[in-house]
Amino acid sequence: MKSKQLLSLDEKDNIFEIGAGKGHFTAELVKRCNFVTAIEIDSKLCEVTRNKLLNYPNYQIVNDDILKFTFPSHNPYKIFGNIPYNISTNIIRKIVFESSATISYLIVEYGFAKSLLDTNRSLALLLMAEVDISILAKIPRYYFHPKPKVDSALIVLKRKPAKMAFKERKKYETFVMKWVNKEYEKLFTKNQFNKALKYARIYDINNISFEQFVSLFNSYKIFNG
Repeated sequence: MKSKQLLSLDEKDNIFEIGAGKGHFTAELVKRCNFVTAIEIDSKLCEVTRNKLLNYPNYQIVNDDILKFTFPSHNPYKIFGNIPYNISTNIIRKIVFESSATISYLIVEYGFAKSLLDTNRSLALLLMAEVDISILAKIPRYYFHPKPKVDSALIVLKRKPAKMAFKERKKYETFVMKWVNKEYEKLFTKNQFNKALKYARIYDINNISFEQFVSLFNSYKIFNG
């Protein structure tokens, strides 16, 4: 797949692969990276992958549920995963909030990928506070077997300096939920709202950038002590 050329991976990288499956991507990763830890919930598929990698010493296969797996809190690493569509949200939340991965490359459903860039959605706003999100490529469904009903996308999540202190996360989450639900009156008085919008240079509240949203949150903190 040409998408492999878009991955910024080299021989110094330690990789955690989510969902090794039959080892198709794992076999490529071990050729390019220092060490690969492949996490796969299906024990039979673990054995298939293990047999495919007999000539490579730089890997381990962990038979575990990714949602129960504990990522290390030390040593730099990256994540790669062709993740199940039905638990994409849970996996991405785990990667962003429960791992210290510097970069994560994920293959997800194309519509889901686009939703991660939509500042009208709570998940996008929560993730953008921690990572930069980009769609690297659209992957037609015929690349996969069995062929899914929808196209996929290769996305990248790049860790960035947090936009807020850890102690402010709960306040930010509350702000996000109320904003997305259009409960503006619970966040600002009318005068405060107008000032916050003007300061952030927002002319259409349904079409704002993440930086403008952060500006609104900062105004909210000022108005509410």
